[in-house]
Amino acid sequence: MAPRRLVLMLLAAFTACAAGLASAGDPALGERIYQQGILPSGQPLQASLQQGLPLSGAKAACSACHRRSGFGVGEGYTPIRPITGRYLFRDANAPHPRLLPISSPSPALRPAYSEASLARTLRTGIDTAGRSLAGMMPRYQMSEDDVGHLVAYLRTLSVAPDPGVSDADIHFATIVDASADPGQRLAMLEILQAYFRDKNAGTRLESERARRAPWDQARTYKAYRRWQLHVWTLKGKPETWPEQLAAYYRQQPVFAVLSGVGAGDWQPVHDFCDQTRLPCLFPNVDQTPQEQSQYALYLSRGLAMEAEALAAHLVRENIDGPIVQVFRDDTAATAQAFRQALTAAGKADLSDRLVAAGATPDAGYWQEIRNLKPAALVLWLKNPDLAALASLAPTPGRLYLSSRLAGQPALPDALAEQAALVYPWELPARLAPNLLRLHAWLRMKRIAPRNDPIQANTFYAVTLAGMAIPDLVDDYSRDYFIERIEHGVEYALAPSTFPHPSLGPGQRFASKGSYVVRQTPDGLQPLGDWIVP
Repeated sequence: MAPRRLVLMLLAAFTACAAGLASAGDPALGERIYQQGILPSGQPLQASLQQGLPLSGAKAACSACHRRSGFGVGEGYTPIRPITGRYLFRDANAPHPRLLPISSPSPALRPAYSEASLARTLRTGIDTAGRSLAGMMPRYQMSEDDVGHLVAYLRTLSVAPDPGVSDADIHFATIVDASADPGQRLAMLEILQAYFRDKNAGTRLESERARRAPWDQARTYKAYRRWQLHVWTLKGKPETWPEQLAAYYRQQPVFAVLSGVGAGDWQPVHDFCDQTRLPCLFPNVDQTPQEQSQYALYLSRGLAMEAEALAAHLVRENIDGPIVQVFRDDTAATAQAFRQALTAAGKADLSDRLVAAGATPDAGYWQEIRNLKPAALVLWLKNPDLAALASLAPTPGRLYLSSRLAGQPALPDALAEQAALVYPWELPARLAPNLLRLHAWLRMKRIAPRNDPIQANTFYAVTLAGMAIPDLVDDYSRDYFIERIEHGVEYALAPSTFPHPSLGPGQRFASKGSYVVRQTPDGLQPLGDWIVP
């Protein structure tokens, strides 16, 4: 039996016994109903809204409105209430007698649900107090067995803190690829360590206030814990990382991973986050895994997104003629993403040139490329490979480079006029005022301004976590934590270096586009609007 399924069954049995109830339902089957809208029979869950609009499968799943955590969300002026085990199967009382209306019971009060009353509510939309639920609440077609499975799962849903949390502490990790630049590692760790020191100093004050808290603030103070930071350093080849990550996690489970630094393949970390259901927030990596994740969040899709944005730019510019792209093995996936995006847009005149391992493009190499007479030449190369690029001048067409790979290279005048950069960050003129808050904080903490992107993006990740944790109060659910992060991305007090961040439900890449810019004496100038491929 799978470990997760066993845990769910034991937890369901425990909570059912604690409530004096017995349920024959299988919580693993209930989870599939709740999260995916799939019945034990394999058929899609069926429901309808009051207006008769039919819903099926994932659109009818409970998580579509109540979210994976079960804590719900606001939809306009209609609150979608929690349906976790600790809220659903007990009386809904006012948090304090002073909140009760003087002349009549509060309309929010209702008796606890049982399996039978929940089945009735799911089918009719009438709650345990006899009131009709909002029209947004679907009416479901579910058998008694289906409801039993769902109830068994709901009794386990967010009823206890997830791993990494105790009454006094909440544990976080940050993950460092040992082969990453030492300066980037230092820049990230200084931010995290200083933030944790500040957070814990404030928590000591809040813990003292909690002892004297008035009744209307007592629960709020339950959110406060000491923050503990663990640095997980991954050594050797990426295929050995899963074992290293598992060993770190066994030694001390953590509630979430904050930031991180990677030099290359981040896929093993991405997979570990999903398998462990561990939130991993905004690591500093260039090669971002592209498959959808529930628990790994990124500031950008990295080089693959840049490739797609550049393809969109070339289509918009109506580049007429052959396109040549040059790359190495470590950017072959980027070249493939560029090819796929161009092909999807109907442009097939693309040639690939792979730089052999151990070879360095010299003047002869660039002369051969020039002889191909490309209308657009795209270089997925790092700066050291551009040393002899001047011999390419004058180019027959446009020259495009990735600023993530090449930085802002010093190009001769004969090339600079034809060259453009794919630039996924906020434009410097706009970014500078955005970073004033960070720079002031660095001065206050006596931290040197070592690396604006690493420091800003790390500060962004940890301050978002600092905003989200108090919202959990004492419901330390990882899914709920991610939902609060999704909500807070657009409102972070400390911006990242990426523009236009946003996360809708299930979205895992905050900044979704790129600029294409030209270097001028006055700075970087965009060749058009922000491109979202």
